[in-house]
Amino acid sequence: MKIYTLKKSTRKGKRFMLTNEEGKTIHFGSDVGSTFIDHQDEKKKKAWEARHKGDKGYNDKSAGIYYSRHLLWTEPTLNKAISSLEKKDNIKILYK
Repeated sequence: MKIYTLKKSTRKGKRFMLTNEEGKTIHFGSDVGSTFIDHQDEKKKKAWEARHKGDKGYNDKSAGIYYSRHLLWTEPTLNKAISSLEKKDNIKILYK
């Protein structure tokens, strides 16, 4: 099982960064505006999904959009989203 660390991003304009055991870091999520974990608005969630489902990397685990999708736009809280992604991808995410 791979272990990832989730932290506030150090990159301007990004909300979070996820770092794997090998040290590879992916920065994702805009630091402006709100996401499903902030507003729990199903209508906005559906609009975000429709807008981004054709984006390059939408299903690519090495792309930021993949983690935005699964950690910011699937569940009503970040903790629930982390748990859901851990089960889906058989990984462990340490949130610091």
